[in-house]
Amino acid sequence: MKIPPGLTLLLMLLSAGAYAQYSGEAESQPGPRADFLALDRNRDGHISKVEALANPEVHKRFAAFDTDKDGRLSEAEYAAAMEDNEKRIVQDAIITARVKAALLAERGIPSLSISVETYEGRVQLGGFVRVPDIVSRAGRVTASVSGVRTVDNNITVR
Repeated sequence: MKIPPGLTLLLMLLSAGAYAQYSGEAESQPGPRADFLALDRNRDGHISKVEALANPEVHKRFAAFDTDKDGRLSEAEYAAAMEDNEKRIVQDAIITARVKAALLAERGIPSLSISVETYEGRVQLGGFVRVPDIVSRAGRVTASVSGVRTVDNNITVR
């Protein structure tokens, strides 16, 4: 029985994918995360408040993620803190994109001359414009964007 060339190719791709998945599972043994180990200086399997000083984001959220309130983060608590931080980063990127789009859509605002940075919903505007009115308009447009908590308007008139 002769197998059609297309079917042969499909079978080869499927078997290569299965092999890659199988070999990937064999290589990825469960164990502590490298970033967790880097913070766990004394290798006790937990991150203390002092050890957390090496990562400002972990230190800042330490109490919120120390769910068992033992004064140290287990690997699971650390993973939850890092997941929360990644969500915040994505949310801030979304807000930054919305602000840039709103500034771009607004007539008369030189949006390419304005920088936008976001951290925890606080937006900082920077750059240089020619007219003072543009500074306040850019601030108002930014404040109207969904997700923006506060606006720090550092746009300068030149």
